[in-house]
Amino acid sequence: MNNLSKREKQLDIFLNGIKTQEDWIKDKEKYITKITNLYSKYLEDYTIVKNISEYEMILVGGYVRYVDSMDELKWGGILIKKIKKNNIDYMILANTNMKRLTVSFYRNTIFYKNHTTASDKTKKFFISYLDKINE
Repeated sequence: MNNLSKREKQLDIFLNGIKTQEDWIKDKEKYITKITNLYSKYLEDYTIVKNISEYEMILVGGYVRYVDSMDELKWGGILIKKIKKNNIDYMILANTNMKRLTVSFYRNTIFYKNHTTASDKTKKFFISYLDKINE
């Protein structure tokens, strides 16, 4: 092993740094747990979009929040369109000021919540009220 050239040593370091699929999945799950716990207060009723098949199931009109590559939670907005460009999936979001932004599915950790109507909010309010009465 000591008789390796500089190039072979560099290749060894590179190859030893590549994670197995199992290690990658474990690290991703740890990251998701960390992010979910860190922002749990702001992600109530949101579910994480873990893979492309789950991404394909989310509907236009739902609410999106995401964590960027700097581990910062972004409020996102309402999903108004999903597009695929150069084999990359993007979401077009609109915030409350109707400012539009483009978010990459692959570069961010995506959280999604179905569209809620006024009656959904009222129902949730009454259920929480009933829970407090029954305590």
